[in-house]
Amino acid sequence: MKIALVAPVEEAVPPAAYGGVEQVVHLLDEDLTRRGHDVVLLASGGSRAAGRLVELVSAPLGAPHQDRDSASYGAAKTTAARAAAAAIADERPDAVLCHTWRYLDHAAPGIPTLTTIHYPVDTPLYRDIFASYPAARYISVSRSQQRLAPRLRFVGNVYNGVDVDALPFSGSAGQYLVFLGRFSPDKGVDIAIRAAQRVGIPLRIGAKLDKGNRDWFAAVVEPLVRRGGVELVGEVSAADKGEFLSGALALVHPSRWNEPFGLAAVEAMACGTPVVALRRGAAEEVVADGVTGFVVDDEKDIDAALLDVAGLDRATCREYARERFSQERMGAGYESLLRAEAPDAG
Repeated sequence: MKIALVAPVEEAVPPAAYGGVEQVVHLLDEDLTRRGHDVVLLASGGSRAAGRLVELVSAPLGAPHQDRDSASYGAAKTTAARAAAAAIADERPDAVLCHTWRYLDHAAPGIPTLTTIHYPVDTPLYRDIFASYPAARYISVSRSQQRLAPRLRFVGNVYNGVDVDALPFSGSAGQYLVFLGRFSPDKGVDIAIRAAQRVGIPLRIGAKLDKGNRDWFAAVVEPLVRRGGVELVGEVSAADKGEFLSGALALVHPSRWNEPFGLAAVEAMACGTPVVALRRGAAEEVVADGVTGFVVDDEKDIDAALLDVAGLDRATCREYARERFSQERMGAGYESLLRAEAPDAG
């Protein structure tokens, strides 16, 4: 089957650091190519393809909340979407697998297209965006995502995957906790800090700070950090992520929002590190409560979970990640949906 795989252009594929969607696209590109498909990756300049690469922009655009003019940024993303449509019209693939909604505004007619939603569909912004394409066929990354948007036309669910063997395993727990992600209210890093300080376990924070969250960081996070027991590591590169996660006692994952998936939690479990998460979004689908971590209802419940997490088996965490969220399982899920969408393809 000839497949056009459309990536976001905020980061390269694979990303150098933060960029969960781009990392998923990279692993999918690798796996579908290994399965014998002719995959054309449409992504930003600086990307690396398992097969062929079509560059939609000369360099990654960066995250939307960084220092940039919003009008020119939006125009650049529209240009990339148009470039993707033109390339797909020339390539005439059997199917398009899209990981950015902007392509739908310019999609080449007559070519089966599936779009994976990596966004919180319970927020008005994204709910209205995806509902504005009534003919679009969507793939969810969790069952909770489907439940939050019952009117969208989901044709299936495929969990995001990780390359388990590329992540280091540690069978012994460290003496510190970690947080991995972004500095933003919805990610709950302030919740993680307060919990770590209450139980007296050091916390290492690997996170990026975008322009839009600087005031919140100064008002909320910095005063908490000054109380002690917290190390700000900065944005963790893709190359260093495994070491950062594998040495920890646990990953604290206290998202306030209904996170569609939670890739950091899977990466942690693949390293053998259990996860303590709030019961939001897909947390219950990602973490096996009482086995690979704890999923709790309120911030006040995090403390007890952090004190109990050392009793969980780290080898079980890794095998759970391999069985449920491997790169190969993700590729097989997408392959099945693509074959159903284009049954006459070779």
